[in-house]
Amino acid sequence: MRQKNVLILSQPVSHIRLGGIAKFAKTHGWHLVIADRLSRLPVGWAGDGALVSVRGTKSTLAFIQGLIATGMPVVDMTIDHPEIDIPRVSGDHEQCGRLAAKHFVDHHFTEAAWFSTIWSHSHALRYRGFSETWQRLTGKKARRWVLAETLAAHEFDNWKTFTRRLAALIRDAPLPLAVLGYDDADAARVLTACMESDIAVPAQVAIMGIGDDTIVCENQGIPLSSVGHNLERIGYTAAALLERLMTPQKAHPGILWIPPTGIVARASTNVIAATDPLVRKALDYMRAHQHEAPDSERIARALNISRTRLDRLFVRTLKSPVQKVSMRMRLDEASFLLKGTDTPIKQIADQLGFSSAAHLTVAFRQVFGTTPSAFRHRHTQKSGTPT
Repeated sequence: MRQKNVLILSQPVSHIRLGGIAKFAKTHGWHLVIADRLSRLPVGWAGDGALVSVRGTKSTLAFIQGLIATGMPVVDMTIDHPEIDIPRVSGDHEQCGRLAAKHFVDHHFTEAAWFSTIWSHSHALRYRGFSETWQRLTGKKARRWVLAETLAAHEFDNWKTFTRRLAALIRDAPLPLAVLGYDDADAARVLTACMESDIAVPAQVAIMGIGDDTIVCENQGIPLSSVGHNLERIGYTAAALLERLMTPQKAHPGILWIPPTGIVARASTNVIAATDPLVRKALDYMRAHQHEAPDSERIARALNISRTRLDRLFVRTLKSPVQKVSMRMRLDEASFLLKGTDTPIKQIADQLGFSSAAHLTVAFRQVFGTTPSAFRHRHTQKSGTPT
């Protein structure tokens, strides 16, 4: 089998996406040339195809358009320039936004905001999925913050000015507030603004990014929740598509959308939102005593109110009865323990007030659609070949 020479032009370079491409390349006799920007082909290089991200400087875009004009098979791994007619494999940006909106609604938030540093077509898709789903589920509009639209160039490059302006937007919004960042880097900027302004995360502001870059998400003062963008599968699928296109007479396939892997919940969204102070006190009590799974009567006594009043407050504020909220809090905590520790499932059940591991398994499946053991396996197994 003749070795194929393939150019990868990705800006920025994503090692996760490159990993997916490499898995395909190893089994299909490819030789890879990898760059993050080019204005001309490497001297002496004769290529069979290219995997690119159509974005970046004018010279990089012009170079990619020149490649396309030669008739070389080229696959775009982004969708920032939909006006360029080229086969594409892209993450489903709208679905990423939809998942984030539903997660915040499931945690009883009634106020939300979108934040991004800049704006592009992929930004617009993520925002549309988020804002339309949020409005459909809550009847409210999500705020839209794009700092590139309000900051001058010299302010944009000033970290203190940037952070101060973002913090002012957060302080002017009603709390508790759910914020979705375009990606994990933008989510980290929101977290920085909150921490420097003494805004409590997640009690006052819950934050989520997109991409699940573990280096970013797990190395913050408060680990960031994120929507898994499935970059490895995007890379693998793009490589498989290019292989087909390097076979003569293959038709232009349009766009292949790769769905996100789901929400990776961490501490930045580990909260049930409530505006009523008594409900917040009840939630704090439930969290502190979740190993005992206190019933409504006990929680009401701790707050020195009647059980009837407590039940009415929860239904009015959170649209859910006390015990349903308590169960969701304990199951969320179980998901954290399953992902982040090797604590036996029976011990997790004991710690969270379940009568047995079987009781936890039944409740967990109802909410997460899988068993605790399968959930743990999915989040701890080594990545295999994407499908």
